[in-house]
Amino acid sequence: MRLITVQRRFSALLICCMLAGLLTHAVYAEAGGELAGHSEGWPSHFHFYARNSSSMSREAVEQKPYDFSFVWMSDTQYYSESYPYIYKGIVNWIVSHRQDMKIKYVIHTGDIVDDAGKKKQWAEADKNMRVLEKSGIPYGILAGNHDVSQRKGDYRQYRRYFGERRFKKQPAFSGSYQNNRGHYDLISAGGVDFILVYMGWGIGEPEIVWMDDVIKRYPGRRAILNLHEYLQISGSRSPLADEVYERVVKPNKNVFAVLSGHYHAAKQLINAIDDNGDGVPDRKVYQILADYQNALKGGLGYIRLLQFSVKTNKIYVKTYSPYLDDYNFYDPVDHPGKDEFALDTDLTPMGKGS
Repeated sequence: MRLITVQRRFSALLICCMLAGLLTHAVYAEAGGELAGHSEGWPSHFHFYARNSSSMSREAVEQKPYDFSFVWMSDTQYYSESYPYIYKGIVNWIVSHRQDMKIKYVIHTGDIVDDAGKKKQWAEADKNMRVLEKSGIPYGILAGNHDVSQRKGDYRQYRRYFGERRFKKQPAFSGSYQNNRGHYDLISAGGVDFILVYMGWGIGEPEIVWMDDVIKRYPGRRAILNLHEYLQISGSRSPLADEVYERVVKPNKNVFAVLSGHYHAAKQLINAIDDNGDGVPDRKVYQILADYQNALKGGLGYIRLLQFSVKTNKIYVKTYSPYLDDYNFYDPVDHPGKDEFALDTDLTPMGKGS
């Protein structure tokens, strides 16, 4: 009974601190300061992780030259629900910095809204994503579990707001599966040709077959696979992700990255793949999870910047909040390489193939 009382008092104190805004960075997290859980509910065990404003990293730890960049956002659900000014700030920042940040494309890996039955949330997300459309910035998007009423898999509202019809006029949009449950975009930047493949919540046999088929049509394009759930908090793949890896990622030599959200964490898993069976790895596949929604105000506006350097065959990954004008959610001193790191990947032209 005494322990319960102490826990309740601590929880009350924690809530008061959050409401008062006394701490700049705060999340519920598992031991070790890691973001925890996923967007179906809070984890059963957590502790309070915080960074004072004095430790905020306004500048990136290291800034190398790059040729172009993609922006990646995920799990914007609480911005659509309660903090629309953060969502607005993100898309306006993208438009304002399109030239100086060399932004060519935007990725959204799902959970656009928190409650698929709330039209107000969809209207907010719709309004903000149209900012990119009106500015001519191509983007791809998919449905997370919250966008389809959790495990019900109800795509009606998602298709109403982000169905195939919305994207048909976008030059990058190249094909759809079941009215944008899945789709793919073709993008060329800095002399590199990409295919970005998206698949929403509820992946089964037909969805796996479709993704594999689409990627096989474009062997000359560097492929990025975008899903809502893939990498877990542990840094390992979910059972479903293992199947996607074996049947979509491994067989297609042009796949070099898989991006996902859903779980409240920042993780990487790198697999070296021997494509020709000679015992020597031919490529690395970078599987990356980035979801900051357990921070105050649904994520404090943190997004990922993927900065491509063609000459050096590197992708410099940054984590940045337009809302705070702050790089690195995790303190780079305590968590080096967690929010800012470089990926070695072959960016030489492959020939479009088709």
